[in-house]
Amino acid sequence: MNITYQDILTRMTNKFERLTGLETDKASDIGIRLRLLAGEVYSLTSEIDWLRRQMFPDTATGEMLDMHAQQRGLSRIKGNKASGTIVFMLEMPLEYNLVIPAGTICTVGDGSLNYVTRQEAVIYRGSNYAWVRSEAEDSGERYNIGIGKVNTIVTYFSVGIRINNSTSFTGGTDDETDEQFRERLIESYRSTPDGINKGYFESIAVSVDGIQSANAYNSTSDPGWGIIILGGRGGQPSDDAFNEASALLNEKKPFGVSFLIEKCAEIVKNVSVSIQVSEGFDFNEVQTRAENSIRNYFLGLSVGEDVLLAGIGKALIETDGVENYSFVSGSQDLEVNPSGMAVLGTVTVSNMSA
Repeated sequence: MNITYQDILTRMTNKFERLTGLETDKASDIGIRLRLLAGEVYSLTSEIDWLRRQMFPDTATGEMLDMHAQQRGLSRIKGNKASGTIVFMLEMPLEYNLVIPAGTICTVGDGSLNYVTRQEAVIYRGSNYAWVRSEAEDSGERYNIGIGKVNTIVTYFSVGIRINNSTSFTGGTDDETDEQFRERLIESYRSTPDGINKGYFESIAVSVDGIQSANAYNSTSDPGWGIIILGGRGGQPSDDAFNEASALLNEKKPFGVSFLIEKCAEIVKNVSVSIQVSEGFDFNEVQTRAENSIRNYFLGLSVGEDVLLAGIGKALIETDGVENYSFVSGSQDLEVNPSGMAVLGTVTVSNMSA
């Protein structure tokens, strides 16, 4: 509905003048009443327009889209928190053990991104360092940062202590957007639950937090059985995620359907590549970015998805500071079976100009 407040006011004013033969003035009593009434009518039309959009899955947004999805047994996929390692450093060793509590908050230089230690750590007497696994305060891709960016402690310590992230923070992903969620929801309507329906059951599986992908297919040896392979982010899902997804799939399966639900088999792929750094860029910094790009490529793979050198190359060429790249001799695509998931083994990024 494209009607505006001015359209409504004009129609009301014209109607009044036709019926009464009188002209309205903005400052008059009737002029003020007409403007107030037009505002209320416009608010109602806007509300009706919003409700009309929320009635259908292909136009609903936010919470209303979530409600449509609940009718199909789907829920929005939550983002992941980036993780990495922070090193805590003393200028001089202490005569006692310094405990770094779990939950210690650290941040980047401008304070825009916070990171939290996952477990308690100790800088032991006579030592200067402790390395602590940490994660982003919240989920999101913006928490994926390079080495040396986390350099300020928010939590108070009684002694002088410096920090730095000794590894990049990687693995952060954003929550599923309305557009991505809507696409999954619409696909669930196309794929009705008529036995071992690939799209339907895969959508149910990935609605569980911790299940990034699934591959559903019929057993070749027994047509009455369906096989569903579950994958996490960059490998097998956790036991909790696997158990939750298994329970949900068994709850949603139609009468007479039997499932074999398994975790994906991890298939390791090593990557070795040379890069040419753009003019004005430092190789060490670009090397770290390139390694992260390769890791993120693998983190985005699904169960049964092949590893393509072209896909890795695309990730590299889109990395800031990478001018060109070349895989080592003998590198080739990796064909992944329906029950497997490719995971990154060793990654080597060398200087093409060296």
